[in-house]
Amino acid sequence: MNTTTTQSPGKTWMILGGILSILVGFFAISAPALFSYVITAFIGALCLVSGFIGFFQALFARDVPHRILTALSAVIRLAAGCALFIFTQSGMETLTLILGAVFFAEGLVCIGTSFRLRGNSAWIWLFLNGVVALVLGGMIYARWPLDSEWVIGVLYGIQSIFSGVAMLMLGFAIGKKS
Repeated sequence: MNTTTTQSPGKTWMILGGILSILVGFFAISAPALFSYVITAFIGALCLVSGFIGFFQALFARDVPHRILTALSAVIRLAAGCALFIFTQSGMETLTLILGAVFFAEGLVCIGTSFRLRGNSAWIWLFLNGVVALVLGGMIYARWPLDSEWVIGVLYGIQSIFSGVAMLMLGFAIGKKS
């Protein structure tokens, strides 16, 4: 009799994603200012790369229906990328404000989704993740822009850890009878 159980790919990815999220969270908390600068520079780099791609697409691609709008969009992305590199502190303040909005939105979605998953034994972890996201969003707005240099790293790290734990619990619950 074979007693080995096979694990679904969804369960494996959920568990691995949870572990990765927890590790990223601890890294962000251990070096919050560095993480804040790195994430600001990374987003600036993404804006520059996508801006260059859009610009070359507007210039050289065939059958681009709206060349002028594509070029304008590319210029805006290039300008945003440059601004994030040149005005890093202001960029962090803006990203901190956006992070607060993301936490509020994620909190509402997680809480709403948790009520739909009440049949799953791990629904409470998703609910708690939503509550934590709402609290962190409120903390960001309460101290913005004063704490922008470290807040992205610390609060993102906390949220990443809670999100990782929720993913782990949901992953472990996949396939269990509730």
